[in-house]
Order: sequence, then structure tokens, then C-alpha cells
Amino acid sequence: MALSGLVALAVAMGVGRFAFTPLLPLMQADSGLTLTEGSWLAFANYLGYLVGALATIWVTARPSLMVRSGLVATGVLTLAVGLVSGFALWWVLRFASGVASAWVLVYAAAISLERLTRAGSPRLFGIVFGGVGCGIIATGLACLALTAAGMDSSSIWIAFGSASLIATALCWKAFGPAHDATLAPGGETTSRRWNRAAWTLIVAYGLYGFGYIIPGTFMPVIARDLLGGAFASGWFWPMFGAAALAGTLLLGRFTGTSASGALIGCFFVEALGVIVPVVVPNAIGLAIGSLLLGLAFVAITLLTLHRARALAGQMRTSAAPLMGALTASFGFGQLIGPPFAGYLVVWLGGFGPSLVVAAAALAAGGAALWIIER
Repeated sequence: MALSGLVALAVAMGVGRFAFTPLLPLMQADSGLTLTEGSWLAFANYLGYLVGALATIWVTARPSLMVRSGLVATGVLTLAVGLVSGFALWWVLRFASGVASAWVLVYAAAISLERLTRAGSPRLFGIVFGGVGCGIIATGLACLALTAAGMDSSSIWIAFGSASLIATALCWKAFGPAHDATLAPGGETTSRRWNRAAWTLIVAYGLYGFGYIIPGTFMPVIARDLLGGAFASGWFWPMFGAAALAGTLLLGRFTGTSASGALIGCFFVEALGVIVPVVVPNAIGLAIGSLLLGLAFVAITLLTLHRARALAGQMRTSAAPLMGALTASFGFGQLIGPPFAGYLVVWLGGFGPSLVVAAAALAAGGAALWIIER
């Protein structure tokens, strides 16, 4: 189950969400895509993610159906980006891909966490979220290799879409309808009268969405601008993914009260990772920033969902709507990040100011969680 969850999140997040990041500089070179247009394509994906997350709160559907349809849609939509051209068509495809990735994240995470908890192995949930880092590493290294082999961005999109469909077949059986009944709330109430701790977690997670997404969208572009080499700068994205995988496996072992402290610490580590390249604008600063960003990146999501499940138990409510609300808050935060950064670059001539704002948002989220815990 843990490995199947890893594959599902590698497809939905590593490809459906983040394949665009290493491909953005190549799309700029191939098709003349501007940074502002790239920002709006990122916006489309994040808007779709928000819509998909909201749907998980209010729409009643079989979890297995949502996971499977989201995985198939991710592969088909990714492949389609390479088969068509034009900003408008790309916008629609990236929007739909965002919807699909939200479905997979929420329902695959819920199914995996429930089954692993029932099996007495909740710590293996870290392996599930290791899929995000694995997906980022795979797409980042593949993009470097395929670019070096002479492939253009369209061909790479097609390759990523085809690989996603193959990976979907590998984890298809694990997300069958036989396990849908295990997610039923049973005697729990479906009330959404969440307590202050839950609402603080929702707001903090939204600040995280805003704070991480600026480097999460533009890291290869920032590295290229600082170092002047598209190929060399591309290595910072798979480095980020490797750190994300390591952080997830390490911090995924935290459960219960220790998870809350680890979550707060991760917010401040993420803020530090965002600000380091501003203070040290060279290859060393980029490397340190990439490692710190990656270390806390997926771990924050993993620990947040653990915390959400614990809070839902305290409030005697289903965890799925709270997870959906968290994902929606996160989606709203990351929705405004890329256009904000894109226009700030145009006005002020660099990514520095937007990274400072992003780091401040992350620090504010960590401080809010620390206050409510005390």
C-alpha cells in the first residue's frame, strides 16, 4: 500500500503538478513563452488544484473512483500538452491537470493513511509522501537527460504523459473499490464546526502554499538568472526533490505530539530555505536553499495531514472534509503566488522582493501554529 501510494503521488504531484517547473525554461526557449505567461500557466494549474480540493469537501464520491480517474486524467492531460500549441489550450490543460492532482492527493492520502493505520504501520505513511520527492527527482533528471539528447519541450511532455499512464497501471489494483468502505465515517459526525486549532492549521497551511510556491515554480528560472547556464541551473530542481524525499522519510516517523513540534520547525526551515538565495545570491546559496526547501517541503504536508487526522478525532468529525479544507487553503495560497512573483519581477527587476515576502508568510504560519499549541 505504501509503495502504491508513492507511485500515485509521484504521478499526480511529480508530473501533474511539478513537471512544469523544470520545463518552463525550455518552453520559454522553444515557443517564446514569456515569464508572465508562464506565471499564468502555473496559476491555471493551481486554480484547478483549488477547485479540485473544494470538490473533495462537498462532493460525495467513491474514493477509488476519484483516485483512478485522477491518475488517468493526469497522464492524458500531460501528454496532450505536448500535442497541442498555444497559450489558451495549455491554460485549459494545466487547469484540468490541477483538478486531477488534487483528487489524487486527497483521496490517495486518505486511503493510504487509513489502511496503514489499520495495519498498525502509520509510520509507513512517510513512504507514500516520498512519492512527491521521487516524482520531482524523476522529472528533473529526465528533463536534463532528454534535453541533452536534443528533445524539445513538446516531446518531453509526451514522454512524461506516457510514463504517467504506465505508472498508473502499476498502482491501479491498490486503489480498488473494495477499500472504499474503510473510509466511511461510521459513528462520527460530519459537522464542520472545527475548533481554533483546526482553523489555525488551515490558515497556516494557506500561508505555506503561498510561501513555498514562488521558489517551487521559478527555481530553475531563478538559478538560470543567477548562474547564466540553463543546463547547470537545472540540477537544483532534482536536488530539491532529493531533499524532499529525504525529509519525508525522516520526518514521516514523527507521530502524535512530536509531529506538532516537527511541523512548526519545518515552517521555519522552509522560510530559511526561501531567504538564503536572496542573502547569498550564488551557487552555494542556491544549493543550501534548495536543500532546506526540499527538506521541509513535503514533510509539512505529511505532518499537516497527520495533525488533521488527530484533530478530527478530537472533534469527532470525519477527517476527509478537514483534509479537503486544508488542501483548498493551500491551493488558494499557491494560486496567488506565481502571478504575484511574476509581476513583481517585472516591476522591480528580480525575484528578491517576492522571496522575502514568501519567507515572511512561512514564518508567520509557523508562529501561528506555535502560539495555538501553547
